[in-house]
Amino acid sequence: MDPNQIEPTISQSAKRVIFADFAVVKFNSLIQLLRKNGVEGEGVTESAKFMEKINQEVFDVCVVNLLLGGTGPFELIQNIRSVSKNLNIKIIVISRQVHRMNIQNTIRAGASDFVAEPFETEHLYQRILYHLAPSRVLDPSGYEGFVAGAEAWPYLNLLLESTELLGRTERHQSSAAFYTLLKRVADMVSSNRTSLIIVETETNTGVVLAASDDPQFHDFPIALHKYPEILHVLQTGNFVMVEDVSQNLLTKKINEQVKTIAIGSLLVFPVRFQGEVIGVMTIRRPKATELPSMDVIRVLQAVANTLAAHSNVRAMLRRIYKDFHPAKAS
Repeated sequence: MDPNQIEPTISQSAKRVIFADFAVVKFNSLIQLLRKNGVEGEGVTESAKFMEKINQEVFDVCVVNLLLGGTGPFELIQNIRSVSKNLNIKIIVISRQVHRMNIQNTIRAGASDFVAEPFETEHLYQRILYHLAPSRVLDPSGYEGFVAGAEAWPYLNLLLESTELLGRTERHQSSAAFYTLLKRVADMVSSNRTSLIIVETETNTGVVLAASDDPQFHDFPIALHKYPEILHVLQTGNFVMVEDVSQNLLTKKINEQVKTIAIGSLLVFPVRFQGEVIGVMTIRRPKATELPSMDVIRVLQAVANTLAAHSNVRAMLRRIYKDFHPAKAS
């Protein structure tokens, strides 16, 4: 047996993850961590063996090196999809080639996620747990036509209110405007917390600009690696919904630890400015719920986009402040 490979333990009911890399020994501690949570893991070092394994056995997630097999992202992911016994296998690509175009091409090719090397074990572990759980991913921009459902009309009024309020809001008043609109969204969708978050990619952090449950809670930094659902939206640009967080090992633990805000389901919308995803609008609801209608999703996405211009200004001001006051920046 190749000393670089890891002998799997077999469980018929467990979730299964396969690692395909030139040196899978670097995943040893991660595989042990997964096994402690009832997730089976194993590693292979050869492309042909990897394809054979996923063709003959069912795996829920594969973590694969972009260079394995010597092909580009499109051919690599196409090959995985064509041979995998599990048609819905989640594909996490790892690579040291972290150029923006490379990441975008990988996602466009059909990968579920992209993780840059070198990675921290805990960060990749959380991403895997996230992808092991059921979630819904949609690209609302692909749905065209008029909003037809009567249930969406109140949301259209909210969209109109958003554009009017933000249009007359000065820069220094944006936190109050964000809070007002997020509170309106939260009330309409029965959310116990709706938040607006911008991303500072250079530090891999997010900044909560406002939250619906507290007008004083704003400009609060968060570590993005703790929120793989946000990273998922940032990379794909798609809307994501976790309908029941109790089915997700990661969010279930968060829910057990954070008693103040119950989380039953989670919706994450991308916030776009000039074609770039600069942040997200997250909607937490206390109970597990089904996917809203496409009309409602489209209008909520439009509301998220109306927040983009003011969010981008805030992001630029934070960068400028850090340039002049690096020691005082949060």
